[in-house]
Amino acid sequence: MSTSHKYPGVGLPLRDASLDDFSPIGAHPRCPDAQTELLQIREIAMLNLMDRLTDKPNWHEKVFDDQIVARWRDEALTQPEDGIYAQIIEGRQSGKELPMPTRTRIISPHAFDYCISELRGKVPYFKETGLIWTLNSRENIVVKSDTVVPADVHEALKAAFVKLHVEQADNPDWHPWTNDMVQDLVHPSMYPFVFAGRSNFIQEEVVGVSDAVDKWAGKGEPVHETKIEEPPARDPHAFHWSGADGASVPDEYWSSTYQWLPSNLAFQEDGTVKFTSYINNLHPKKHHEIYDVIEKLINISLPAWNAVLHGRSVADPENHPGDDRELTQENESEIYELFNPDLIAAHEEKNGPIEISERDLEWEQDKDAARIRHKWHKVREPIYPEPGTYEPIKYACNRSIRRRFNGSGLQVIIKMATIELTPEKPDFPAGGWHARQMNEHIAATSLYYLDSENITPSHLSFRMQTEEEQEDLQERAGQDAYEYYERIFGTSLGPVGGGGGPCLQNFGSLETRQGRLLAFPNVFQHRVSSFSLADRTKPGHRRFIALWLVDPHRRIISTANVPPQQLDWWAESVIGNQSSGIAKSEMPPEVLHLLLEQGLAEKLNLPEHVTKASKSRLPAEIMHMVRQQGVLPEGLMTPTEALQHRVSLMEERSQFHQLSKEHWEEQTFSFCEH
Repeated sequence: MSTSHKYPGVGLPLRDASLDDFSPIGAHPRCPDAQTELLQIREIAMLNLMDRLTDKPNWHEKVFDDQIVARWRDEALTQPEDGIYAQIIEGRQSGKELPMPTRTRIISPHAFDYCISELRGKVPYFKETGLIWTLNSRENIVVKSDTVVPADVHEALKAAFVKLHVEQADNPDWHPWTNDMVQDLVHPSMYPFVFAGRSNFIQEEVVGVSDAVDKWAGKGEPVHETKIEEPPARDPHAFHWSGADGASVPDEYWSSTYQWLPSNLAFQEDGTVKFTSYINNLHPKKHHEIYDVIEKLINISLPAWNAVLHGRSVADPENHPGDDRELTQENESEIYELFNPDLIAAHEEKNGPIEISERDLEWEQDKDAARIRHKWHKVREPIYPEPGTYEPIKYACNRSIRRRFNGSGLQVIIKMATIELTPEKPDFPAGGWHARQMNEHIAATSLYYLDSENITPSHLSFRMQTEEEQEDLQERAGQDAYEYYERIFGTSLGPVGGGGGPCLQNFGSLETRQGRLLAFPNVFQHRVSSFSLADRTKPGHRRFIALWLVDPHRRIISTANVPPQQLDWWAESVIGNQSSGIAKSEMPPEVLHLLLEQGLAEKLNLPEHVTKASKSRLPAEIMHMVRQQGVLPEGLMTPTEALQHRVSLMEERSQFHQLSKEHWEEQTFSFCEH
């Protein structure tokens, strides 16, 4: 039974904001509910320490072994901290240096003990689900697991990648601008939905999986006009694409030309999901077994998506994980180390005299004492607040995607790619920061790293927008505490020294090791680290699959509405074999000629005599008329046209990512130094 909806861009405005419930998107500083609190350096270091400890095999057992914990403690309290400090403050300074403390450990003994208590509290949830909440602060959660994907699913995915890789052996689909290192096996930027009268569209969701090519290819009508106007707000409190101050997300964050096509999935009686429409760029008949294993991976990802979208502490709704890592000091004697003239002398002996301007001393009666005081202010280091007493937290999800969207199902976009390194190209560069664009309404991502061979470790870093105002912090950041807050939060607060730093909170990074599933909400901006061949004399690769969950509150155009656009799929279906298709000898010569022009002779296994006959039977003038009139079904794209659309789409999104990056970094703190 088919269903019919209105969709953003078709029936609804492209930037429709008519829903009261939604999943936040971190694409722009003005996107509602996509900001985090400003977090202290010590808290971020604790999050990353806990992540590294949960990377250890059998961590959930070792964390209760006091001897092992003692060794962890020694390592945590003695290892260099400059790396994590640099990661935390990266991109957050603005004309004012934020030196790392040299006399205070970021991870203190009490902070380490708190981490162990928190990890022990995570063990029951891990034993029940196989999932680890990591980099979790308040309501922002990343989930990782090295155990939830069983061996049979892992091996089936590896086989799927091998099959698709072999299919492309003679003509690899290298992703543009990657120096022939990233090979797309399935990518949503190929054959996307193209507005402005190009892609065919069916209002009802009728295109399925097994019947997608044979029954529906070439059907439907193009969408000639895209609804792009912004609807009027229903009331002042209604949701709209703007921040609390009413400043709208710019129009450029949507595309009026392209949209990735998700596949629809329906919930079954047993609670699992099953594809009800084909995966774009993955042939539903040739690769039916790959559909089956991707369904399994999506079902495995559902609990992780539950956690990152709806994860809460149910023991106390106000007590989110991390609430006890709050700063408590207020008095100067508690936030800075005690005066020590020996430290001034040692600093000057090492670095030279500390210069104090006469202007700073102009109104001082005892200038010598004032000079020493000013020197001390330049030398002293902050005392990082200690976390509070750990309170047990029950990790749970208070809403289930299965229960809430059982009737409407889900929409998921799939990508399968492999990064191929060779001795000639041994290094893969780091990526840029980005979050997904608005058209697809991505709520959460699931990444599964299924195969890594001969490569160095790589990581995925995360950051979020923070609130610009920080009113509570501004009230506390008086004359004496202003610089202190910069030092413990690791960001320039402005306006001293050239203005505040960007309103960005770095969370740290997670290793993307083989067999690991990562899930995170689209409020996070993320960045891939660089990596290289481990043995630079041999090739290596990293293969992964990405699942993007469309916000289940909203329905967008999907493969259920858009029949397959691949000309070669249609051609193979129609004349690909004698038993089910039209006999090649009976195919109208003008159609055969057009197919030959598109380079499809090899895929269709056309006999040589048919090829020669087709090329010689029609005069050039007739073929010109045929091309003008069009004898192939509308809505189909040649590989050449699809590649052109992919480049155009990527150029458009590259501009979006650059614009988005500029907007993230333009949003800066501007505290007044009272």
